[in-house]
Amino acid sequence: MSQRIAITHANLILEDEILEDGSVLIADGLIEDFGPCTAVDTERADAVIDADHAMYLMPGLIDTHNDGLEAEVNPRPRAGLPPAFALHNYERRSIAAGVTTSFHAMAFMNMARNHRTVDDAAVRTQLIRDYRETSPIDHQVLHRLDVWTPEGIAPLIDSMRRFPVQTLSLNDHTPGQGQYRDLEAFKKMLQAYRADDPTFDADAELQRRIDERANDTETIPAVYAKVQEERERQTFIIASHDDDSPEKVELMRGMGSTIAEFPITNETARKARDLGMWTTVGAPNIVRGGSTSGNSDAAELVRLGLADIICADYHAPSMLLSVFKLADAGDCTLVEAVQKVTANAAAAFEMTDRGRIERGLRADLALVELVDGRPLVHATISRGQPVYATERAQVTRTRELVATA
Repeated sequence: MSQRIAITHANLILEDEILEDGSVLIADGLIEDFGPCTAVDTERADAVIDADHAMYLMPGLIDTHNDGLEAEVNPRPRAGLPPAFALHNYERRSIAAGVTTSFHAMAFMNMARNHRTVDDAAVRTQLIRDYRETSPIDHQVLHRLDVWTPEGIAPLIDSMRRFPVQTLSLNDHTPGQGQYRDLEAFKKMLQAYRADDPTFDADAELQRRIDERANDTETIPAVYAKVQEERERQTFIIASHDDDSPEKVELMRGMGSTIAEFPITNETARKARDLGMWTTVGAPNIVRGGSTSGNSDAAELVRLGLADIICADYHAPSMLLSVFKLADAGDCTLVEAVQKVTANAAAAFEMTDRGRIERGLRADLALVELVDGRPLVHATISRGQPVYATERAQVTRTRELVATA
């Protein structure tokens, strides 16, 4: 029988308010009760964490898109660290950032410049699937299908069907559109990747890619048809990625996409909103004050009411900082900002058991304090068990101690 844990004297971030001096009672991995400290029977707790009136208690963060595992495997190009070791390090970073549900963005594509292959993606999703059975947090996979890699469809579908939350993100990285519509910026990126090759001609490579795909009118329709066929067989969530025009958004919505990841322009984000799609932006975009690719400013999308979800993209610690930065700038309220990394993410990915402080939901929680204007996670609780804690969040009382006092 699991222990009953109480978190007391916290500022609870609820769906529509911040409840000061509140308590949450956890039992059997679920939220049993919450409310003002005077209304929650914490005497029934076996262990108590005192938030000291200084910390926020919010739902555990739900990171819907993070390709950080790739960086852990290759912190330098071709480093090739052991994937299991890399996954453990990725997890510890996420937990310390208050993340309790993490979607690994795994690209089923063959791309030499960043060493992505379909085979590697299949191996890593298998690793994640095995690891999640004993992991302290919930590992999921956002299966990214490169529309120019039809050979990736079968292994992607096979992997996706083995995860509880089945989600496919449609990706097109053709130069001149989407994330890489700025050809000069894309050329500079190619040059950076091949800086150690004096024979590399970025202009020629750029033109080759454009010409190759401009003359191919069969691959993308065939890939889309296969995705639709598989979805009719058994439904799953579809996300679009880097949409750069209202027409592209309409196409993706027509295919059944309900999530628009990283809209390239404000206009495309507005179209996604008009069509009832959830819109995802990256936390680093907010933290650094803009996109690394010169695309939409995520904070501006928040101000315009066009951003529903904030994901890590590639940097989990940025999620919480982006939340408080938005609230501090007046781009939205703190409650609204927290929803973008919790409740909204849960709703978009159809996870009805988490994302809110509510009786009967999973006790996935993060205890956070602002220190010098920056959020510091003092405790992360997953399925009702503390999986990370600083000295400030250590247990201060147990049933046994009370009985012998």
